[in-house]
Amino acid sequence: REASGKWVRVNKTPILDMKYRVTGLFEGNTYEFRVFAENMVGLSKPSPSSDPIKASRPITPPGPPINPKLKDKTKESADLVWTKPLKDGGSPILGYIVECQKTGTTQWNRINKDELIRQCAFRVPGLVEGNEYKFRIKAVNIVGEGEPRELPETVLAKDILSPPEISLDVTCRDLITVRVGQTIRITGKVKGRPDPEITWSKDGKVLVQEKHVEILHDLPSVELQVKEAKRSDHGKYIIAAKNSCGQAQAFAIVNVLDRPGPCPVRNLKVTDISSDRCTVTWDPPEDDGGCEIQNYILEKCESKRMVWSTFSSSVLTNYAKVTRLIEGNEYIFRVRAENKMGTGPPTETQPIIAKTKYDRPGRPDPPDVTRVSKEEMTVVWNPPEYDGGKSITGYILEKKEKRSLRWVPVTKTAIPERRKKVTNLFPGHEYQFRVSAENEVGLGEPSLPSRPVIAKDPIEPPGPPTNLRVVDSTKTSLTLGWGKPVYDGGAPIIGYVVEMRPKVEGADPEAGWKRCNVAAQVIHTEFTATSLDEKQLYEFRVSAQNQVGLGRPAELKEAVSPKEILEPPEIELDASMRKLVTVRAGCPIRLFAIVRGRPAPKVTWRRMGVDNVIRKGQVDLVDTMAFCVIPDSTRDDSGKYSLTLVNAAGEKAVFVNVRVLDTPGPVSDFKVSDVTKMSCHLSWAPPENDGGSPVTHYILQKREADRKTWATVTAELKKTSFQIVNLVPGNEYYFRVTAVNEYGSGVPSDIPKPVLASDPLSEPDPPRKLEVTEITKNSATLGWLPPLRDGGSKIDGYIVSYKEHDQPADRWTEYSVVKDLSIVVAGL
Repeated sequence: REASGKWVRVNKTPILDMKYRVTGLFEGNTYEFRVFAENMVGLSKPSPSSDPIKASRPITPPGPPINPKLKDKTKESADLVWTKPLKDGGSPILGYIVECQKTGTTQWNRINKDELIRQCAFRVPGLVEGNEYKFRIKAVNIVGEGEPRELPETVLAKDILSPPEISLDVTCRDLITVRVGQTIRITGKVKGRPDPEITWSKDGKVLVQEKHVEILHDLPSVELQVKEAKRSDHGKYIIAAKNSCGQAQAFAIVNVLDRPGPCPVRNLKVTDISSDRCTVTWDPPEDDGGCEIQNYILEKCESKRMVWSTFSSSVLTNYAKVTRLIEGNEYIFRVRAENKMGTGPPTETQPIIAKTKYDRPGRPDPPDVTRVSKEEMTVVWNPPEYDGGKSITGYILEKKEKRSLRWVPVTKTAIPERRKKVTNLFPGHEYQFRVSAENEVGLGEPSLPSRPVIAKDPIEPPGPPTNLRVVDSTKTSLTLGWGKPVYDGGAPIIGYVVEMRPKVEGADPEAGWKRCNVAAQVIHTEFTATSLDEKQLYEFRVSAQNQVGLGRPAELKEAVSPKEILEPPEIELDASMRKLVTVRAGCPIRLFAIVRGRPAPKVTWRRMGVDNVIRKGQVDLVDTMAFCVIPDSTRDDSGKYSLTLVNAAGEKAVFVNVRVLDTPGPVSDFKVSDVTKMSCHLSWAPPENDGGSPVTHYILQKREADRKTWATVTAELKKTSFQIVNLVPGNEYYFRVTAVNEYGSGVPSDIPKPVLASDPLSEPDPPRKLEVTEITKNSATLGWLPPLRDGGSKIDGYIVSYKEHDQPADRWTEYSVVKDLSIVVAGL
């Protein structure tokens, strides 16, 4: 039982031994035990209780420490580490004892004499440089010292030398970004034996401890702090470590975010200045503040007001087109760069004046008045020498009476030409004119006034006709043509006089002229002189006439004689005729062309093909147009048509391709093969004329010879052959094929004569099982069976032949022809 508790039986069955192991106790509890003896009568009284005993583990010294090893050493010390023992002996480890043995001796000396080592690490002091030592470690619990564990190797007391190694923290290896005013922290680890000398630098300048910079070195940890960072603190920071074994360095890139600057945008210029707009351009600032320039802010200011207004706060490019300026005003512009940290300092332009770089046109010369009548005058002028840098867009013409002071515009809008007919003048009044040129900039100064001109009709004959020439000629006639005079003398032209004379060398220029149009005045600008001698040279001249009289004549440049003009034929096809002419079946085919030639050529239309002529249709020639019309076209009208012109000067031909869209024509080469009593094979070639559209499929039909109705075998046949099956043996059949395109079914094609459904005839097979059934000295009886195949026809009989045994194989002698299946051959 537990102390002062209830007694509990431990064993369920009697114990024969004088000892028993009790289990199920709780560690730390105190127990008492008693024993009963038992015989066949029963249990005895219990024994006196045992002394109280506490349930606890048995305590032994601890086991040896695990994996002792040398962590570091110098010429005077050694740093040892180990792991606690696997077994603590049932009592907590109180500490450790470290002992050392100098090489060459057997004595182990305790190092920590005063107190136990609480940690699993210890620095052994007081070593002599150059000596070798062995070390061992013991664990201690309440019972005592445990078994020692010795270091596997001896330790030579001397310094460990290693070159410096620098490892910056992960956060410092890439770009370090801070805002202005924050602290820049660069941290890392530096290793090396002996302890290296550490220096920090930036842009080639060594950093030292100051108010702005703090350097913390607690090897192996190092840290550089730059407090209250400024934009100028961005850049590359280098840490260098150096000792007697070598040197090393590492760097960190620092970006300090600030507003753009302190340098503003560069090369700010104003270009393309006009009256109401200009273009402002600039280059980005040298320093973008450590982050990307998001946009620019453009402001403008009128010099006379000195009030800045924002033109745009979101300019994404390094230029901007400023509009809505007031012409003549002076402006100043300024630009600031902006990033996510804010805006940089502004840059201002020099003052500019909003005006165009072009001027108004200069002053033209005074205009001239050419044609004058009592109610109108024609005014002409030349352009000004200076157009202001822009093209002249028009002119403003003004008029005034000579005694008046007020100029009046002739038109409400600018005149694009350099001449103007001024109408609605007062007869007998004297007028002056002046003209001003206009361009995109504005209207220039007016010219000086023209000379005064009185509005009155002229009293002059007209000028000579223009461009007198021979326009046509035959063996007995000449046709002249000319243009109206440039100047009609101030009155309408009422007619023309045509004169001619035979050419005579050395004749008086005014002698011998004979008027051709004696009967009536020539009104038109063309005249034909007839009854001429083709062997004679003639001179011609023409004069214009108005109400005043005849004007100066225009003479033909050289003498001419009448002769026939030969022109080879020419054909001009309409654009629609040059390519393929396509019509639907049933519609007329209309072919036409413009024909020329001297003399008039003979026109012939042909259809290229077997006949090479057009057997139907209508052919006409109207003036210079040649027509060919074929009504009710069919697929047979498709083909190549030719138009031929023939005259004395030559021959000309053109061709026109015509396609009539119709159903297909009949197929070609339709034939039957491989006929049996149950089937046959049909084949054909596509129709020569597909109706202008590809054949899509074929319709195959059949009918028995004694019937009149056709039965469709297949209506969607894509190939040009077909195997007919299921024929009735002995019947005669007709077959026909019809080609189909997108316009419908074409002309059917039939086989010329019926096909009998029967197997083809052939030679019969040889008889079977020929045997000699009986033989005598001069005869033999033969018997046989009919052949397996009779070749498609009834067996008419059997031919029996014989030969002697020793004769050649081709020496058979015909004996008889029989219809039975046996025969007696005698006379052997």
